[in-house]
Amino acid sequence: MVMTMLPFLSLSLGAIVGSFLNCVIYRLPRSLSLMEPKRSFCPECQHALHWFENIPIISWCFLKGKCTHCGTRISCRYPCVEILTSFTFWLCSLQIGFPLMIVGWIFVSLLIVASFIDLEHLLIPDEITIGGMIAGCMASLMLPQLMGVDSRWIALCYSLTSALVAYLLLWVVLEIGKKIFGEKCLQWKEPLAFELFKDGEIFFLRLGEESLPLLELFSRSSDSLRAKATTCSIAHKEYSSQALTIDAQHIAIAGNKWRWDDALPLHAMITNLTLPREAMGLGDVKFLACIAAFLGVKGMLFALFGGSVIGAITGSLLLLMTRGRQGRVLPFGPYLASAGLIWMLWRTELLNFL
Repeated sequence: MVMTMLPFLSLSLGAIVGSFLNCVIYRLPRSLSLMEPKRSFCPECQHALHWFENIPIISWCFLKGKCTHCGTRISCRYPCVEILTSFTFWLCSLQIGFPLMIVGWIFVSLLIVASFIDLEHLLIPDEITIGGMIAGCMASLMLPQLMGVDSRWIALCYSLTSALVAYLLLWVVLEIGKKIFGEKCLQWKEPLAFELFKDGEIFFLRLGEESLPLLELFSRSSDSLRAKATTCSIAHKEYSSQALTIDAQHIAIAGNKWRWDDALPLHAMITNLTLPREAMGLGDVKFLACIAAFLGVKGMLFALFGGSVIGAITGSLLLLMTRGRQGRVLPFGPYLASAGLIWMLWRTELLNFL
């Protein structure tokens, strides 16, 4: 009877877990406690939600995507996460079966949280990556069939080794990529408007008609942005034909240095710009190690190369849709997660095909 009801129970449990994952996705990158306040709340007016406003999927539809207290629109991310979690839990029950599906549910939850945080904040918290590595190793110890062996200790060794190999592999790729492609140089025949401004607590860089958060440009403390300014106004001081440098903390020109806040307003006309760039962030390196702890070396390699293919296709489509003006950094985490999920659900079919 229980096994007959398993798909329905998986769908229901997935929706409930998805509601909790929404809480994690919102609170974790903002350093908010997952325990206090216990009840979900409107991010705009802080109104604590009643139980009937917090029913997965149904409440969002019933409320027409708006807060009943202040009328602010509630992001469609909330029902999307609940539907996605429900659907993937159901797939795990069909494809993997008991008891490995329980590990699949944990793995899927980690993938969903990491993906949506990475999409919004361009980071994957250590609580997800390092915590996921530990969870993957413990799951392999308790269910050695996850690694395709009978011995618990051999499975644990496989899981640990896979995580270490994944970390070292992607770290080497990251460092080589930084050495070869660590900077991007742009030049213009006519000077282009360059501006630094602050919206709330976030600093933005405006270059012509494009704007992006300034912190997105600095993955390392050694990174810097360099420009040749024909004219420049910083903190109401005027400069001409000077090199302008911006790093993760300071702005410098003509031997003078300011912290970001003290340099505002900053307006300049520039003829060239050198931007730091990374193939991926260190969070992606740890995230792949987390995936490897659950899937082993073969699954890790599929996640890496499959995620690269998915990312390349998605990036190409975005460039076509935006006519080459897509300037935002594309997070790699969701593509790693997509390929990792495919491997977990269809591992046998993929192995046979490959």
